[in-house]
Amino acid sequence: MYREVSWAVPADPYILEELGEYAGWHTAKNLEINTDFSRQWISQRCQVFVDHELAERHEEEPAYSITAFGEQILSGEVEYEDLNETEC
Repeated sequence: MYREVSWAVPADPYILEELGEYAGWHTAKNLEINTDFSRQWISQRCQVFVDHELAERHEEEPAYSITAFGEQILSGEVEYEDLNETEC
């Protein structure tokens, strides 16, 4: 993913996959438990996902949920290269 997308970093596919693993809202702390990344790094990357419509942020809590677009990326319905066209 990160090689095909100008704004992505190597951790992004792993964080996005974990975000899409279960339905509902996930905190950076939840995601940290199941990945090798710190919650601070996960929070930063999740905000980038929000900026590119791959995730949405809960209105009241610091939690994130994958969007339908994010699920399309994970399933391969949309190519990673298409993310270069999303605005930030």
